[in-house]
Amino acid sequence: MTAALDQAVLDAARAALVELCESGSPVVRPETVDETLAVAVRRWQSFHRRNDRSADVNTRTNDLAKGLLNTFEPDPTLAGPLKADYHHLAATLANVFATA
Repeated sequence: MTAALDQAVLDAARAALVELCESGSPVVRPETVDETLAVAVRRWQSFHRRNDRSADVNTRTNDLAKGLLNTFEPDPTLAGPLKADYHHLAATLANVFATA
């Protein structure tokens, strides 16, 4: 089982989401910061239960991007250029989560 992320990591992740929002990210809005964080934490922590335990951070980042895209886009197949934005969002959060 993956250890729970501590409050400092969660605060850093929330700050990263706010920064993405303020810098104009089309996939992070002020009203969705907390929901995005909750989805990302759940996806990050459940990775090893759903996948190969020896996977690297890049694989986990791609999985996180997929989960965020599938959660927040009504039809992920139509997301087009937003896929790159979700990957950037996932990479930003993965950098924070990987420090835990």
